[in-house]
Amino acid sequence: MNSRDSVIADEIRHEFIAMLEMTGFVDADYYRSSLNRPELRDPVGHYAEIGWRIGLEPNARFNGDFLRPFYETAGMFRPPAYVWLELSALLGGALPANRREAEQVASDLRLSPTFDAEFYARRLPVGMDPALHYVLVGEPLGWRASALFDAAYYRERYPDIASAGFSPLLHYERNGRREGRRAVSVVDRLEFPPLPQSEKPVVLLISHEVSRTGAPMLGWNLARELTKSARVVSLMMRGGELEKDFTAVAASSVGPLTWEDWHPADASRLAKRIAEEFRPLYAIANSIETQIMVPALASCGVPSVALVHEFAVYTRPITKMRNVYDWANHIVFPADIVAQSSYDAFPGLEKRPGIHIMPQGRSDSPPGPSAHDPTDKKSDELLLRLRPEGEEASFLVLGAGTVHIRKGVDLFVSVATAAKRLRPNVRFRFVWIGAGYAPEHDAGYSAYLAYQIAQSDLGDSLIMLDAVSDLEPAYAAADAFFLSSRLDPQPNVAIDTVMRGIPTVCFQGACGTAEILGADDATRPLIAPHLDVHAAAVILCGLADNREKAKALGAEVARVGHAAYNMTTYVQQIDEWGKTAAAALHDEDLATLTMAAAVDPDMVLPSGLASVAELEAERRTLLQWSIMGLSGDSTVNPQFRRPCAGFNPQSYAEANPDECGPEKAHPLAHWLRAGRPAGPWSRDVFNPVNGIPRPSEGMQRVALHAHFYYEDLAGDLAFRLKRNRTRCDLFLSTDTDAKARHLRAAFGNHHGSVEVAIVPNRGRDVGPLVTEFLPQLLDGRYDLIGHVHAKRSVGTDVAMGEAWRHFLWENLVGGEHAMLDLAAAVFASKPAIGLLMAEDPHLVGWSNNREIAEDLARRMGIATPLGDFFDFPLGTMFWCRPKMLLPLLELGLDWNDYPSEPVPYDGTVLHAIERLLPFVARKTGFDTAGLRVPGTNW
Repeated sequence: MNSRDSVIADEIRHEFIAMLEMTGFVDADYYRSSLNRPELRDPVGHYAEIGWRIGLEPNARFNGDFLRPFYETAGMFRPPAYVWLELSALLGGALPANRREAEQVASDLRLSPTFDAEFYARRLPVGMDPALHYVLVGEPLGWRASALFDAAYYRERYPDIASAGFSPLLHYERNGRREGRRAVSVVDRLEFPPLPQSEKPVVLLISHEVSRTGAPMLGWNLARELTKSARVVSLMMRGGELEKDFTAVAASSVGPLTWEDWHPADASRLAKRIAEEFRPLYAIANSIETQIMVPALASCGVPSVALVHEFAVYTRPITKMRNVYDWANHIVFPADIVAQSSYDAFPGLEKRPGIHIMPQGRSDSPPGPSAHDPTDKKSDELLLRLRPEGEEASFLVLGAGTVHIRKGVDLFVSVATAAKRLRPNVRFRFVWIGAGYAPEHDAGYSAYLAYQIAQSDLGDSLIMLDAVSDLEPAYAAADAFFLSSRLDPQPNVAIDTVMRGIPTVCFQGACGTAEILGADDATRPLIAPHLDVHAAAVILCGLADNREKAKALGAEVARVGHAAYNMTTYVQQIDEWGKTAAAALHDEDLATLTMAAAVDPDMVLPSGLASVAELEAERRTLLQWSIMGLSGDSTVNPQFRRPCAGFNPQSYAEANPDECGPEKAHPLAHWLRAGRPAGPWSRDVFNPVNGIPRPSEGMQRVALHAHFYYEDLAGDLAFRLKRNRTRCDLFLSTDTDAKARHLRAAFGNHHGSVEVAIVPNRGRDVGPLVTEFLPQLLDGRYDLIGHVHAKRSVGTDVAMGEAWRHFLWENLVGGEHAMLDLAAAVFASKPAIGLLMAEDPHLVGWSNNREIAEDLARRMGIATPLGDFFDFPLGTMFWCRPKMLLPLLELGLDWNDYPSEPVPYDGTVLHAIERLLPFVARKTGFDTAGLRVPGTNW
């Protein structure tokens, strides 16, 4: 196919012209001279429509005839200049534009041992130069230069290279190899052993490491139990002594990885390879430390059940927990205390669907040399250390775990000291077993512990032993177990002691074990107040005083433990959740969305992501719906976004409950198959290329209210207004004389009247609009009223606030496109529309504003209760007809009706009014519609 003969669709032609104008790619004088038409008024338009077809070049540097055959081998038949601009944007810098420039780079490539010409040429027509093709097309598109180098991976792994606009392969040759940068992803070195043939489904089990510690031990038990009904693929993200045990129990094992492999660029490729090779039904992410794999698998259509054993208070960086909370279909906490830690760190998380509290069962140790043998000399040695000769009658209190402040070994020592003081006549023996006690090497915790032990004068009544592979002899010898942890979810060692009927003393609010024992009247006396070492010592002294009573209490402990901790039930429930999540991802829905090209990646994918793989946007859409569905507070998951402009999936699902839901059809897919029926779930969305006529001068009388607490942003709005031809009177508000002077100067050249009012710093932007300016704006002078403000977030949300304001102003006022002109044209040509809002990708509901909103609605004569799912102008920026604002004026709000600063994040009259605007539009007889600049996102 010859690109000169191809037909460019209208939308592509408009986009091509915009690209040429924005980049200044067409040299007007050169082009006029080439055409011999010095009088040509629009060289850009002429080149886009005619020039490229007849072989004219846009500037002296560019040679489209040379580039065209290289582009066409990759299936790119658009104008060469269009393709060149696109590929240059992908690479992050200008590509060679002619043969001489291409040869300069290709000559270096031909000498590179990393570029394999024979390997690369397999994709090309016979006779085409592979080095030239790689320079011009292959590297920008991410084609591999050889088995030794992956340019797409290199750019994604090292964004500094991508932003520099330099050839990734040449950078690797000249600097990257020496700097230790990776040329290929982890997938290139891993093996993916095939699965045995079976009808059993495949379950992926992800372990952050395979050491002999809590979560990995649980993971091995999960794998062993799951093999009864599934083929388990084990992904080991780090190695450890249980590596062979995991490999033995799994149907196939991948890894172990290394720390260096824990990167999103590697995770995405690893997830894709696992999905292709094994087609897992679902994944179990065992530990928050597996978080990097959860969104990567989601993008491949693999749902996850996440087992979160960690407390948010010590997880760093805490932001990594978002990968799990935003993308796992089910989140399983082992105890309320663990869940509450995350609820405190992530407000609203408790409202997210798919949250469960469930303690795990008892974990067995992998079979092998470590298994307990009563005749084992090591067992005898351990027993002798626990109870030396003459200590047979002592009261043995056991503690266990890695020596770490979180395990509260210092509290263990303090309780031993207090018990000795409280019962000087009782022979106590406190024994701690665990790795990490090395005061001669560890100047941190161990050194302080050694000093504490020495100063406590405990003598041989407290013993610190190194870790052992088998604790069974210790359990058999113990009279009591003291779980001294400051923070522990459901430690395996405590599950062991509880199920063995060993009286287990622990602190309230410090571990999940306390929740289990504290829930039963018989075992509640074993719980001491939070970190109260005296109270814990008293409990242990009581057990030592009456050993028969202690033995009876141990039987109650075993009863409670066996009821609470059941590994078979635990795994069955996880498997059920995983299967439910998988069942919610319908192949029919994926086919529908793909065939209709209905999902807009700019809506679904947050800004700043690298280019995504095929179907990733559609899969993310389906998976996020299966997670959130009809959740009333979707703000708890910022990844739950609108699938495309003009459609609210929650509103449609609410109206079609029998067909749509988290485990039923995706609303967008169902809506498409139903023929796109109209309803409150859909609305018109207008963009700069959708054919709405531009308004003529004076066609609409327009007023814009803009509130400026941050007056330094005035210049940005002034610039955007100048991008439009529509005349607009400005009504500006701020809170000080100095800011007012700044605004008058900033808008000194504005095409229209400018009025500035100084108002109280109350009511943010809503108060100045409703209380200060509405009487003037509704006096009949205007056909169209706009409202914007200089939004800025403080603290940790600075970047988010800037991105949001840029998005709203770009879509409502203009920048790249004249959006005020478009808004005026829409209102002039669509009399039924009364409210225009920026088409925001986020789905936001009532949050904590419903009660206030319904009170205001009743005052305005709007029927209540108000609907659960709706769209409103996020950020309270919009265009509307004056009549639509009358109900707000009639509320009679004064400055005292607005909250004083600092305004709460949510739950005020300001947030309620923001959400009420579409209901007010409907009350006044108008429809709502959206404005969208293609490609904008935040």
